[in-house]
Amino acid sequence: MLASIRGTVVEKSEFTVVVECNGLGVEVLLTRRAAERCELGAQVFLYTLLQIGDAGIALYGFADDTERRTFKLMILTKGVGGKAAISILQYLSPAEIVAAVEQNDIRLLTSVPGIGKKTAERICFELSDRIHKKGFIQLTGELHGAPAGDQQAAAGVLDALESLGFDRASAVRAYKSVVAEQGESLGESEAIMSCLRILQPRK
Repeated sequence: MLASIRGTVVEKSEFTVVVECNGLGVEVLLTRRAAERCELGAQVFLYTLLQIGDAGIALYGFADDTERRTFKLMILTKGVGGKAAISILQYLSPAEIVAAVEQNDIRLLTSVPGIGKKTAERICFELSDRIHKKGFIQLTGELHGAPAGDQQAAAGVLDALESLGFDRASAVRAYKSVVAEQGESLGESEAIMSCLRILQPRK
């Protein structure tokens, strides 16, 4: 039911849009990548999932089917509802989520606002087998571990950025961007400085 929606974006906030479809305005809660595709007044196509619960009805929007499958995987976790799952996808990509589960990276998951240590531990524990059984482990091909590159160097860079007050999810994204642009042979100090140039304007 409501597997996708196509229409005109008539309202937009950071992670919410109203899409007008055949004269009906539909509010959709978005992942980060889905939100980046939405421009006010423009046509948009989104993969969707409708969830009905005690809190009411919510329609979630995704940039592609991989995001939607990742969302459906996460809500299998006890205590993780649609709002928590969409929050995680607003800060982490499917590949980063799978890598966090595979490596039991509690710090990365708890860097998402609203996700506490117990919830992060439960996600890692309950999804560790499911990511293999449902074929999600292939996503780590685009992000083997978190982040890409030499793991010891990466850990040093991330720890340094966290000590400066940046959350781990933002640090991971910045480091991935730096590695993609400058290569994996970049020294730790240079990598930290390059990440800071990306992160500092947002702090």
